[in-house]
Amino acid sequence: MTNPAAPSGIPAMSPHEVAAKWFLQGEAVALGHADRARLETWLAADPRHQAAWDDVATALRTVADNAADSEFLAMRSRALAARPERRWPLSRMMAAVAGLLVVVLTSILVFREVYPGPVHRNGIAAAGPARALYRTTIGGRAEVTLPDGSVAVLDTDSAMRIAYTDKERGIRLLKGQALFVVAKHQPAPFQVYAGSQRVTAVGTRFNVRVEGHGRSPKTSVALIEGVVRVAGLDSAGSAMPDRRTGEITMRAGELFDSARPGALRLSASEAEGAASWVSGTLSFNDMPLGRAVAEMNRYTARPIGLGGGDIANLRVSGVFKTGDSQHFAESMAEVFHLRVAHDARGNPLLLPGPE
Repeated sequence: MTNPAAPSGIPAMSPHEVAAKWFLQGEAVALGHADRARLETWLAADPRHQAAWDDVATALRTVADNAADSEFLAMRSRALAARPERRWPLSRMMAAVAGLLVVVLTSILVFREVYPGPVHRNGIAAAGPARALYRTTIGGRAEVTLPDGSVAVLDTDSAMRIAYTDKERGIRLLKGQALFVVAKHQPAPFQVYAGSQRVTAVGTRFNVRVEGHGRSPKTSVALIEGVVRVAGLDSAGSAMPDRRTGEITMRAGELFDSARPGALRLSASEAEGAASWVSGTLSFNDMPLGRAVAEMNRYTARPIGLGGGDIANLRVSGVFKTGDSQHFAESMAEVFHLRVAHDARGNPLLLPGPE
């Protein structure tokens, strides 16, 4: 689909409108091979097309992630009320496109209002400002050098906001996962806020992950080097020691999971694999296939599906490259004597038994 010409008197469709139309078409019916090829051709034709596609995808995820957030909804309502009206008739499809485009553009504006400061896409940013938002798309990874020389590496589909002040070197991990390598000998503490937890570190290396949405997302911390302290936060964002365990002090090789009290000691292989994603691989140690597939799917737009039987409980060990769902599915089929099919969208599907 090229940027189509519009009827007389109606402006040509913008890249955002074309991207929105593709999203609607994909939701209504699975794209066939010909349509997928046309979409790939359109995306490759102009860098603005890929940027518009990313904006649509990010905005729709933002809406989904913040569907119940009253502050987000209030600001989105104000943006919708202030939007300019079109002055030309629209077909049913174009009316749907226009409606989706309103959601996309107002959600982008709200995203910037909720998280002010520059927004950086995938890539490497050096010496970022003391207040900025960084995000990655699915399959993306970004290395960010923070104002004090610390380094943060963002995993796939993740977002973090820098909030450095005179009192703290603050980071808010909004979604996804990040590895932090903290600069030593700084007067202000380095603190990562993730879900309902605050992690305080001094000259250390650790991995933080946020899963789920709403008021109680799950937060996990894997400490690779050094010492960190983990404390819960109350509704006002103040540190609130856990009623069962108090503030937790972690040491290298330990894992904290907000769904469980205390810190767990990891095996050497688990500790090493906690941040293996930074090098573009995932390390599994006797992990159920269903969970391994879910981890692999975080890095691809072609997620692997699991068919019937009890194959989700098969145990997987090994190191696998992120982003190559087809190769992972074929490897699992060979190891466990499964077969690989494809669903209506062309995504790999693992099924029990030989072909």
